[in-house]
Amino acid sequence: MQYTMAYRLLARPDRDKPAGMDRSAALRGRPGMTAAEDAGLDPEALLGALIAARSPNPPGDERSVAGVIQDALPALGLPRATVFARSPERPNLLVRIDGTGPRLMLAGHLDTMPPGNLGSWQTDPYQLERVDGRLAGLGVADMKSGLVAALLAAARLVRDPSWSGSLDLVFVADEENCSDYGMKWLGAQGLLTADAAVILEPGGGPDCRSWERLFIAQRGSVVVDLVARGLPGHSAAQIPADDRAGIALARAMTALADARLFADVRHPVDGTSPTVNVGTMVRGGITPFMHPETLAATVEVRVIEGMSPASVHAAIRAVLAQAGLAGRVHVVPAASPLDWVPPSPAVQDPRLLAAATAAWRAVLDREPSAGVLLGVTDSSWLSLAGIPTLPALGCGSLAVAHQPNEWIDATDLTVAIDLAEALARAYVATA
Repeated sequence: MQYTMAYRLLARPDRDKPAGMDRSAALRGRPGMTAAEDAGLDPEALLGALIAARSPNPPGDERSVAGVIQDALPALGLPRATVFARSPERPNLLVRIDGTGPRLMLAGHLDTMPPGNLGSWQTDPYQLERVDGRLAGLGVADMKSGLVAALLAAARLVRDPSWSGSLDLVFVADEENCSDYGMKWLGAQGLLTADAAVILEPGGGPDCRSWERLFIAQRGSVVVDLVARGLPGHSAAQIPADDRAGIALARAMTALADARLFADVRHPVDGTSPTVNVGTMVRGGITPFMHPETLAATVEVRVIEGMSPASVHAAIRAVLAQAGLAGRVHVVPAASPLDWVPPSPAVQDPRLLAAATAAWRAVLDREPSAGVLLGVTDSSWLSLAGIPTLPALGCGSLAVAHQPNEWIDATDLTVAIDLAEALARAYVATA
């Protein structure tokens, strides 16, 4: 395993604490700890090492970033990680802290999306940069800052002799490609055993402000292909328009775009609705001078609780039938694992909700508003394993993720650590 340890453990003042924020109510009670000790773990340095450890997915290889975490654990005073892997280059790390009371999981994923067009980046995507009060780098929001928050919150807790809770840190592979080597696989092996979970994915909204809402549920995804069939032949031949695959596919996509499918469906938590994304991929044909026998377009539907693949397929087929395309365009589920990611249900666990609310009030100094996360996280697979899960309680926003120049507000990194710690303390206190 080759990687460079680029972080240090430094004593420094808490310079990133936002003005006017009183964290004492959330973080009181660390007997025997000096102020220097409490500020002695440098979150930016650790985050920089994680950013430098490349883990784009595809192609998918999380060994480097897992190695940074494994080397950091003893320096942080945390137990060694147990590694579970479906494939050697796709490690999943479990750090188990045994104590009393119910077991809380702080979870995050090790992989990132690829950087995309490097020419669109204003900084090196694999180097953490501080620019105009922001921290920029690939995965800084989604979600290597969340890994830092989980690690340093846990380090604070284990150094406090008065804290005796049970905590799991779970850092997984393959979240960005449907988790077949990560959380989904761990659940299928029966390795997920916590009483409740919090994923430190970015919890910001379209305005890029962290912690827009307290997300207690999330949407899922159904992916299908529209496969249009027609008469193949030379493009100079007078093949009737109604017999061409290209015309059939265009009409199908237009019909779906105009149908306003699921427009009246709303999530009871906050009114979130499904989204129908038509034509996220279009493929087929051999040459511009030949009518193809088949053409295909992908349709992705972001679904809410209560919807299923069967209901989505039926609704799409009904639109195609109404457009007179039932025999010309077929609805085919996408290849697994892309075909179905279930929505995670709204959390009902009173202990988890009470702890999250208490931490939110104490650290963020405002009342939380419950919401449904529009994106997809590993809460889908944790919920299927019977673990109530908050899908996104980290800093940053999905509005800046999966694109060049990903960033978080520099002040939010230490706040994310405080929030994770405060939630873990409150969860134990409510037991």
